[in-house]
Amino acid sequence: MITIQRNKINLFLAVLFSAIMLSFACDVRADDCSVCSAASRSDSLLGMGGIEYLIEQQQENVSPFNAELRIGGLYDSRVGSSTGSEEEDSDTALTARLALGWQAPMMGNFGVRLDYRGYADFHQDYDEYNMIDQSISIEPLYKAGQFIFSLPLSFNLALQDGDHDYNRYAVSPTLTYLIPNTTQALAVYGIAAKIEDKDDDEKIAGMEWYDDDGKTYGGGLAYLYYFANKSRLRLSLDYQHSEYDSLVWQYQITSDYEEERDSNAIVASLDMLFQLTDHFGLYLNYAFIHSTSNVDIYEYNRHLVEGGLALKF
Repeated sequence: MITIQRNKINLFLAVLFSAIMLSFACDVRADDCSVCSAASRSDSLLGMGGIEYLIEQQQENVSPFNAELRIGGLYDSRVGSSTGSEEEDSDTALTARLALGWQAPMMGNFGVRLDYRGYADFHQDYDEYNMIDQSISIEPLYKAGQFIFSLPLSFNLALQDGDHDYNRYAVSPTLTYLIPNTTQALAVYGIAAKIEDKDDDEKIAGMEWYDDDGKTYGGGLAYLYYFANKSRLRLSLDYQHSEYDSLVWQYQITSDYEEERDSNAIVASLDMLFQLTDHFGLYLNYAFIHSTSNVDIYEYNRHLVEGGLALKF
């Protein structure tokens, strides 16, 4: 028994080491590109990805550790749209995603989770939009019957084209309902986030232009279904409203010189994991993003399709 536990710990440490090496490798790759200012890579800032692991940890005889590595390809119908680029071209990219988590044993109705998320993409044509996004979170939780209330507190650090793009601090209250006598769950969640723009803003006459410091509010709904072979389906619908320090007249002609840039986004997404063996599977993601804004270049419809291999430990 001791040998088995030791092997699990060694496996978890090996995956963690691989994640760290992946992030360093991504930095080296991106440093070869030119600098490109951007507000944010992630359109879907909600979509509490940890819900799946939180639910799985409620089963008996489950390891407190989880690790999932995804390597795949991405199709983006409008690359660069979330950064304010006027480019309307599509592109493909190689993607890597890593999720690591640990959930402490429940103490009565109380518990806590720790999570790490890593994401990197490498575009075929528009490599100035290559992104590295890493996040850590702590999630205190309370379970009452079929309900789980949790409060993830997270920090994101993002690089674009090898340069520090933004930091993001978020709190995401989440209520998850485990549907009795089924392998299904429903979740409702909110978000409040502060965004720190870290790229170099232009300064003209002592004034910062295109300052993308800001805040985001929103929420969403998610439905999860677990199949007998541990495959899973997730459907989610998110809404977010973002406000920034930059002024509208810096982007386009307007009669209101005090109006600040804002945007609204609706994100509908599907995530499928086809578990072929205990540790190996295939995944497929689709997201549709509808963005509106008081700045024309931030208004768009966008389709994202991603799929590939999934390794689960």
